[in-house]
Amino acid sequence: MAIYLTLDVAAGITIGVVRESFGTVEVLACERSGDTRHHAENLTPMVHDALRTAHITTPDIVVVGTGPAAFTGLRAGLVTAQTLATVWQVPIYGLSSLEILARAGMDEGANVAVAIIDARRKEVYALRARAMGPDDLEVLEPPRVLTPAVLTDEIARIPAVPVTHESDAELYADLFPDASHVAVSPAVAVRLLRSRQARAEAGESGAATDFSTQPQYLRRPDVHSGAKAQPRADGNPYALGEKR
Repeated sequence: MAIYLTLDVAAGITIGVVRESFGTVEVLACERSGDTRHHAENLTPMVHDALRTAHITTPDIVVVGTGPAAFTGLRAGLVTAQTLATVWQVPIYGLSSLEILARAGMDEGANVAVAIIDARRKEVYALRARAMGPDDLEVLEPPRVLTPAVLTDEIARIPAVPVTHESDAELYADLFPDASHVAVSPAVAVRLLRSRQARAEAGESGAATDFSTQPQYLRRPDVHSGAKAQPRADGNPYALGEKR
């Protein structure tokens, strides 16, 4: 048996305490906030509330969503998760927030899903994936940042179910009228992680083994000194610990 703390800030904040035992995954507590501006103030109290509700002092493992998401919020979420794992002296694993969202959409019946997270500036982050068994997925198109109109055209040409967080249901509703809006359960991240670990342990070719907690920044953050927003970035220009 293992107790997991899950933390994702890609769309608001979702923090969960999950128990996994012999393949059975149970959510013991879940805290959510739609606030996308005050992560630094909200994260630690929400973690404490989730642990208290679950009657857990220290989890065995931390799982954190690595985005893509807004620069400041994502960095706050990852630093919080890494700090807690260090203090507790427990392992920490990172998973793509878009892959977690896509898998949640597949739990609602989608076979091929396009996970969509608001990227602000009238753009979205998107990832296309196909269901792989009951807990995993195959990435068909990696995370990108693009306009909703371009994504709508792509979905028309290559059909898939658009999947958004429940909190983003009103965003671009006219462009994605058939989207599945899901409240992502903390159990999804644990199932996805355990599936990939099991596949890797079985020696399956192509099984994902990189659970890095490096943030997925698909572009540089806005400049707040009166200059125009910077364009999309190539690669990961603001990886934690990386200087440019």
